[in-house]
Amino acid sequence: MPGKPLLIFPSPSTTKRKEEKPRFGTTPYHFPDFQNQKDRLTPQFETMLQSFITDTADGLEPENVLVIETVGEIEDFQRAVRYIHGLEWLAEIDEEAIEPDDDFYQTCKIKKTLFSEKIKHIKRKQSSQIWGLLLKNAFIDKNGYLLDKDINEFQQFIPIEFSEYSEEIVKIARDEAISHRKQLLSGRLFLSMSNKQAIDKLLSLWTQWDSGDKKLPRPYGKWTEIFKQTRIIRKWDTQDRLRDTGIIDYWKEELEIKKGTASKITFEIELWYRNDDAQRQEIQEKISNLIFNENGSIITTCTIKEIRFHAIKAELPPQNIEKVLNSEYTKIFSCNDVMLFRPVGQCRVAVSPEGTERDFESGNTNGEPIVAMLDGAPFTHHNLLKNRLIVDDPDGFESDYQVSFRKHGTAMASLVCHGELDAQEEPLQRPVYFRPIMKPDPNDFKNNPPWENIPKEYFMEDLIERSVRRIFERDSNQGVVAPTIKVINFSIADSAKMFFNQLSSCAKLLDWLSYKYQVLFCVSAGNINTDINIQKNINELRTLSNDALLRHTTSKIHEDIRNRKIFSPADSINSITLGSIHSDKSTTNNIGNRFDILPNQKLPSPISAHGLGYKNSIKPELYINGGRQLYNVVNNICSVSDSGLAPGQCVATTPATGGEINRCVYIRGTSNSAALATRAAAQIYEMLNSLLSGNGISIDDNNIAVVLKTLIVHGASWGEGSNILESTLKTIENSRSFKKVIARYMGFGIPDIHRVLECTSQRATAIGYGKIKKDTRHDFRFPLPPCLSGRNEMRRLIITLAWFSPINPANRKYRKANLSFEPPTDSIGVDRANADWQQVKNGTVQHEVLEGSEVVSYQDGDFLKISVVCREDAANLDEEVYYGIAVTLEVSESVDLRIYEEIKDRISIPIQIEEKTQ
Repeated sequence: MPGKPLLIFPSPSTTKRKEEKPRFGTTPYHFPDFQNQKDRLTPQFETMLQSFITDTADGLEPENVLVIETVGEIEDFQRAVRYIHGLEWLAEIDEEAIEPDDDFYQTCKIKKTLFSEKIKHIKRKQSSQIWGLLLKNAFIDKNGYLLDKDINEFQQFIPIEFSEYSEEIVKIARDEAISHRKQLLSGRLFLSMSNKQAIDKLLSLWTQWDSGDKKLPRPYGKWTEIFKQTRIIRKWDTQDRLRDTGIIDYWKEELEIKKGTASKITFEIELWYRNDDAQRQEIQEKISNLIFNENGSIITTCTIKEIRFHAIKAELPPQNIEKVLNSEYTKIFSCNDVMLFRPVGQCRVAVSPEGTERDFESGNTNGEPIVAMLDGAPFTHHNLLKNRLIVDDPDGFESDYQVSFRKHGTAMASLVCHGELDAQEEPLQRPVYFRPIMKPDPNDFKNNPPWENIPKEYFMEDLIERSVRRIFERDSNQGVVAPTIKVINFSIADSAKMFFNQLSSCAKLLDWLSYKYQVLFCVSAGNINTDINIQKNINELRTLSNDALLRHTTSKIHEDIRNRKIFSPADSINSITLGSIHSDKSTTNNIGNRFDILPNQKLPSPISAHGLGYKNSIKPELYINGGRQLYNVVNNICSVSDSGLAPGQCVATTPATGGEINRCVYIRGTSNSAALATRAAAQIYEMLNSLLSGNGISIDDNNIAVVLKTLIVHGASWGEGSNILESTLKTIENSRSFKKVIARYMGFGIPDIHRVLECTSQRATAIGYGKIKKDTRHDFRFPLPPCLSGRNEMRRLIITLAWFSPINPANRKYRKANLSFEPPTDSIGVDRANADWQQVKNGTVQHEVLEGSEVVSYQDGDFLKISVVCREDAANLDEEVYYGIAVTLEVSESVDLRIYEEIKDRISIPIQIEEKTQ
């Protein structure tokens, strides 16, 4: 055990969460007036009705998916659907970046201080007086929102004392209004399966809605709000099924290879999830017959109720796909039971070059495995991996793997067990459980050895679910294979499923599994291996200073940030997602013609995918060394160099000739970062195990993984990389929200694992844990050290809270458990630094770094009260939620204050949870 081990919080007191007043306010959006809305939507309703009549006459399906596109927020749409016979709720999808028009736009809110901020000679009180005149004369409402009245007319109401500024005052208000009207809007897509009876009823309600203010009769009152805010009402059509999934580009690429051959083109069909088992089976058979009718075949199907996922993997002849690309749609492509057509998952990993030989010695492990890996089969005879892996291969994937093809799993296992070989760290003491889920691609004729991928005869979702269930549950043929697992490494990403607002099915699966089994997934963000248009040739780049080159490269990456988002399943809310820092432990002697376009080891790698995550949560949470990625620069275009030489991260690899067991190679990428994060979690586990046993504490097994999740994030901070990003990317337009820009590139920051393994005299860390119910509060007490009272020393307070949330995939809010805390800033003289205070609460980790040097006096015995509160987010939170919390208080190592000892003397070990009610 370290000389200054982490401290353990006493058990928290439990109280009922205080009731919060609901927050009401005028919507910031302008909607069409009643008559305009009638004129806009009546033709759309009539078109919908006519389409049902036409389809029925033609003998087509009597059901269509109804799409209602709205602006602004509307809650309880599912309830509104229940009262319309013939409507079946399917999904709600958040929409961002909706273009405003004359009917829908953002309403301008005039602040009371606006005119004093814009006009030098107007004071705050006078500005408030002008605001009052706007209200009195009905130019704004009581909340400050501009009303539908010509602002130019306000000039006649401006008092004589402001007459010299009257034109300027009106211009300021007008400019504010214009600026707001240009802002992009947000809204929702409401999707329901509907028949003609349902459309008839909706049309009847629409006809009854004869006044913009009059509500429809019960139980249809919610439709008044829906009608008011609806932009478009239409059918889900073929274009919806093909748009924004990457399927068109995928089919074009496949046609280039397979056109004119007997080979078929494989793709995925995701169906609208129906709750009734028999109905799902009937739909699946119908889709299968449509595929058979086009000389196609069904490869496999997948249904996972817990995430509302139902899909078919099928294949069709090239000529059938070519018709689709020519806009000739057969019945399968116009089938209303189909939600989306998707490419086959592109979970493919490139092989690494052959590398070089070194002298490595094998070793032994002891104990039960804590870490599991899902990856390609490893080369277990390598000296670095011998006796370290428990390979479990019930699907027989290893039989399809030549030894020389086992690149990715070998490299990732090397990083998990040993870290970067150049760092010469101690290996993990426990064995690692390993489940192969990839094979060499039998259709990869371009690469030798072929790339490794998820076999096409499987759904990745099905493979992962079966693999994880096998770890924790027994079945009729097999007992539980590795019940001690707390961390699962997943260094695989699906490049065909980049995150755009909607969670992927695989992300939902990881979320469900992580809560069900209380296990932490460490997931790679994905690599962006596309070329970068650097707009300078190699000679121009070489003449730039390092600072100028950093700014230039960063700006070019930022210009393309929309195409550099995380890949599935990195969008999982319960997992820790890892991006890469452009850094490693290697020594570089010769880079040849390769070029480092980012000469700094504190910034994200040029190949790392970035956030944000679901509902603008912070993703990736952490950025860890992923190796320095060099580029080949030709004609102003930078392409990734895949050299096996340094720089990069040195790992074990497969033999180049028979009998080799010591070959290594340099590689780079977010897979490496996820593997190193997994290794760090294993190291934290050993520290935690020693700490708890040393204090005679027995922790609930369900709390262990969330405490590991808490501690791996707890040591993270942005560091100097944020300063470089700020100097390059900060503008007047994004200055107020720039913390969100940094979070997109750096998450919560770069973790320093050593900081959470032990304390120092000037740094004390306490950990706590528990399980909490909805509408409950747990209060932790962190003692204040007397030596810091009345001192003006810079101090840092870090608080991290993490949990696994149960999910509700039928609810757009999705995350059922919303845990949070409010940092006690005043008690210790600190203010928030690093990530945005609201954004940190959008995921399943809240990590707050607070700094300051304000002199604060307090008494010996005073403490910081940190309250963990549990609120329901998505509906039906009936489960208890396990969580971990860590709190650190520190001063500079150069300051002679006994922070650790004084906190240690004042914190006690828990005996039992103290129950209270208020």
